[in-house]
Amino acid sequence: MAIKHAIIIGGGISGVAAALALTKFNCFTCSVLEVRLEPATIGGAINLTPVALRYLELLGVLERLQGIGCEVKRIEVASLRTGKGLGNINFDNEKFKHRALRVMRQDLLQAMLATLEELGVEVQYGMSIDSVLEENETITATFKDGRTVEGDILLGCDGIHSAVRTLFVEPERKPQYTGVANAYGILDVADLRDTIPIESTTLFFSRFGSLLLSYVNTERTRLYLAAVMGTKDVGSREGWTIKGGDQATLKQDLLRRFSGPTLPSLETLLQRTDAITLYPVYRLSENGKWISGRMLLLGDAAHAMPPQGESVGLALEDVILLSCILKHHDSKPVPELFQRYDDLRRPRINAAVKEANFGFETIKDRGWIGTIMMEWLTWIVLAWRATRKEEEFSFDVRDIDLGL
Repeated sequence: MAIKHAIIIGGGISGVAAALALTKFNCFTCSVLEVRLEPATIGGAINLTPVALRYLELLGVLERLQGIGCEVKRIEVASLRTGKGLGNINFDNEKFKHRALRVMRQDLLQAMLATLEELGVEVQYGMSIDSVLEENETITATFKDGRTVEGDILLGCDGIHSAVRTLFVEPERKPQYTGVANAYGILDVADLRDTIPIESTTLFFSRFGSLLLSYVNTERTRLYLAAVMGTKDVGSREGWTIKGGDQATLKQDLLRRFSGPTLPSLETLLQRTDAITLYPVYRLSENGKWISGRMLLLGDAAHAMPPQGESVGLALEDVILLSCILKHHDSKPVPELFQRYDDLRRPRINAAVKEANFGFETIKDRGWIGTIMMEWLTWIVLAWRATRKEEEFSFDVRDIDLGL
């Protein structure tokens, strides 16, 4: 039976990208259902790699990002202890077609939603999924308000705390706290540019974590400040809210971890930042289940990992690969197509998960000797990975032999 309609649970980046691709390239109709009451406005600035920008261009979104964000030729990595460079992640290569772009997450989502609306698809908000029923090669989703939506496939694009995964696909696979928290804020720095030692984006490697400074607009007057640091679990969402709400203590902790001669302006930057957002970083265990009948998980719902600067690119790759495979939906049954997606996608995801997990294990307090050793190791690893990164940023999932 041919696929005509896709139910997409999740109206964030993964879900909207899935709807864009399936509407644009597969001529499916899509219902996009989001549990929130409105588009998400939370989240800091994200780095869109050349891979992500290539797929956003394919989906018709990139032109809406013109004049938004800050172009990033490279991410500089430096020692906070000495101020010396340890290497960089380079995006300035003709093979990539695009460099990187640092944008606010909500700006990216709004650009994607506007593009989707042009295709005649609107996200339905306030839709909390309750149950699913598969019969006669269809799947019906029932929501807590009693409404039902029938389709041929259902895609779980609802993030690390996915209801589709926890209710229907793999209930026992729960998010795990990494032992690391992220703290970020945005501030105006037009009059402080001379005191900020970065070109566009620099990651400072420290004994007590890592601190990222990155401009987020073309004029480079808006600065994104984000720290990842080992932090004891407070045990509940309410506990994290209370901990993040104590702004004075949080800013003092950031000063304790990252102040020094390399960043003499840090105290001024923190004072100027109206609000620092604190949140715990979670991940999913490796090699989880992605498929159940006519349901498939994509993006963080399937493979959430610690942030490593490529999560949007990986989510877009998920969507584009699935779109390519589903072009064969007239000749192959859905379970076979979903399994082919799993077989082709999992090796690249597993490699990304291992790299992200390794990076986060080096963030917690290392001691002074450990810090010096990790600085040397970082320099070696960045140099060693340079060729592999070039291959990754040149990679296009559309070039994969689908074997169908």
